[in-house]
Amino acid sequence: MRLALRGALTLTRSADDWQKRLITAAILAAAAVASAGLALSPFLTLGAVVGAVLTLFALTKPLALVGLMLVIGPADLSVMTGGFKSMFEHLGGLDMNGIRLLGMSGALGLVVLADRQVGRQVFSRNAFFYVALVAWGAVTLAFSPAPLDGARLLLKIAYPLLVFLVLVGLSPERPHLDRLMDAVLIGAAVLCLVVNPLYLAFGSFEREIGGWIRLRGVGAHQNPFAFYLVVAVLMAFVRFTTRGQVRYLLLCAVCSFWMVLTITRIAFAAAVVALLAVGIISAVLTRQTRVLIGALVVGALIAVPLAPLVLERTLGFVPTPGEMITLLQSPRSLIMSMNSEGRNFLWAFVFQAWLASPMFGIGLGASTSVLRLHLPGIPNPVVHNDYLRLLAEAGVIGVALFATALAAWLIAVLKVVSLRDRTVQEYALPAVGSIAALSVIGITDNAFDYYGPFTQYVGFLCGGALAAAACVRRASVREETGREQEQVISTVPFADIRRFAT
Repeated sequence: MRLALRGALTLTRSADDWQKRLITAAILAAAAVASAGLALSPFLTLGAVVGAVLTLFALTKPLALVGLMLVIGPADLSVMTGGFKSMFEHLGGLDMNGIRLLGMSGALGLVVLADRQVGRQVFSRNAFFYVALVAWGAVTLAFSPAPLDGARLLLKIAYPLLVFLVLVGLSPERPHLDRLMDAVLIGAAVLCLVVNPLYLAFGSFEREIGGWIRLRGVGAHQNPFAFYLVVAVLMAFVRFTTRGQVRYLLLCAVCSFWMVLTITRIAFAAAVVALLAVGIISAVLTRQTRVLIGALVVGALIAVPLAPLVLERTLGFVPTPGEMITLLQSPRSLIMSMNSEGRNFLWAFVFQAWLASPMFGIGLGASTSVLRLHLPGIPNPVVHNDYLRLLAEAGVIGVALFATALAAWLIAVLKVVSLRDRTVQEYALPAVGSIAALSVIGITDNAFDYYGPFTQYVGFLCGGALAAAACVRRASVREETGREQEQVISTVPFADIRRFAT
């Protein structure tokens, strides 16, 4: 309370009398509410305070807030509120991760409404289909049997769009974009070199898959941590190709090392596909084969140690080259021999639910309700296939909008990737890889749910690529304008120039 009074006195020194009274009353009221809240529900009050701070921070320093969320993206914040979904368990649970989602969505939404330049991006061709996807998802909540679960999913789907809109709308200058990327990569380095070893030392791993140690990341599950590392590898690798600095290659190696320890099958496939996409696009559009060669080398360094672990987890054994060729010759036998860890049963129930309304779906959040109904014993009733999940909940319309939205982002990034600009390359090439990774991860996992460790980086990289391209265009316009002014001055007689100057 004393701190609140001191803050009130500081804020009121330069204000009029009525403003002083109003500010003082507001601060005292907030202090009283916070004091009562801390006594009755400390975790919920902490969440409310954090949400208010995020909102204020977003309206004053939106890019700094986005950068902060990118740095702490893979961290599990639920420990701040007593554990995973420890609050409001009767409503499905809430923790600091959910509060972060609510606070950031509301804060960035306010930025979209308050800033005219950001708001205009909502109607741009690059964001139109993604906005339509979010709007259609909101419509499906009206007939969803689980609207609360659907509202959570809607915010998770919208989160990368909000990051994209803020970056493209504010269109920061090149130094600011470079600093944002620096912050993300520094965060990855601290995570891999300082935080992860501490988690491992305190037992954040589990033994499985033939006795191999499987790593958890920053208190979170292996899969989202591995997806974050895929994006970190892409950013570090492209930075190395554009700047030639060994530290980025070392960071790429460190992130790859931790990715191997997660033994995440879909992350392995996503990393290989993403690196190939980056290399091929760079070779075709920028005529630079060194990126393709580097991508093949990094992909091999990930595949050599991780492939045996992935094969043992998938097939139960590591096949010889001859056995692998035999399996590939019979795709059906190969699929039947794979260990899906029960996903095929989940898919069957959700697919049957989709048949009830193929075009419109049964509403966002409904697949969770279906799985709870048919499989009440499973702890986390999620489909583990975002394509099927979106198909069942938002119908063919939802899947078509999602595919078109990703295609629009990809086309926009491909248009600028050929620019011979370092900052554009450092955003655009990882953006291509992240979209490829997202397309792969959605096959057997819940990429939408991993808005913090994964999908926000897709919006960040795509938005950053377009913002960097805008910087190049502005510089080109300034250069062209300068040339025109020089030409005009060169045609004016020297006497007239001297007269004008005096």
